[in-house]
Amino acid sequence: MTTDDKFVLLVSDLHVGSAFGLLPEGFQGSNGAIVNLNSGQQYLWSCWQHFLGLLPQKIDALFINGDAVDGPNEKEEARFLSEVDPDFQARGAYQALESALERVSLHEPDVRNIFLSRGSRYHVGSGGSNGEETLGALLKARKGPDGRYSRPWTQADIGGVHFDVAHHQSFTIRFRDMPLEREIEFYLDRVARQRKVVPDRVVIVRSHVHGSLRVIQEDGIVAVSTPCWKLQDNYAAMSRYPNRMFSPEIGAVGLWIRPDKIDVVRYLYAHPELPIEEIL
Repeated sequence: MTTDDKFVLLVSDLHVGSAFGLLPEGFQGSNGAIVNLNSGQQYLWSCWQHFLGLLPQKIDALFINGDAVDGPNEKEEARFLSEVDPDFQARGAYQALESALERVSLHEPDVRNIFLSRGSRYHVGSGGSNGEETLGALLKARKGPDGRYSRPWTQADIGGVHFDVAHHQSFTIRFRDMPLEREIEFYLDRVARQRKVVPDRVVIVRSHVHGSLRVIQEDGIVAVSTPCWKLQDNYAAMSRYPNRMFSPEIGAVGLWIRPDKIDVVRYLYAHPELPIEEIL
């Protein structure tokens, strides 16, 4: 590592508040009681603690790429929530991230180089109203052009590399790399239509699909689809494609931006195996 190297951390889809999502140990919920973690949350928290211990002492930029909180879980009438109040979900997400925050570089005295992508409207509401804006304020994240902490889309330059970051992407049952390949084509098409020159180095980051980590590196472009921190829930298990909605891994991604290359650091943990019942 040289002084010119920059470290960028990508995390997404924490879904704090869900009974299937990340929740800090010892978290005090909106009813004043300490929330007891179920076995899945205990596993997620142990993985999260291990992950935090692997991070470098300096993080030049942190992207939290959507769905940090789970929201009100309206379609399931909040049955699958460990914490029902989105603002307290935001507190839980802050508590989970807190030990890493002092490593994140400052943009201004009270503003960190943290970029909060807006998640799915079902989870975070309109304009991040379900907890995301609360989380942004707690994190002292950088605000977007509209003055909100949660951003629908971020364009940034870090260490001479252009970053194109957004939560949503499409999903395919087969040919899983196709959505990420399309994002590369969409990016190149946008640049061409604007009559601009493609930067020498580009990082495209997408999330949302709760799949395996996917990385495509070609011609100076690194495209990343991040894994999640939520275990398979009832929605995924009961979908029309239950096996294909199963996330084989959880985790996060680090990027070392070096003068001559971009190194991808994988922080991955196995999704617990689904139980098989013995009948005969």
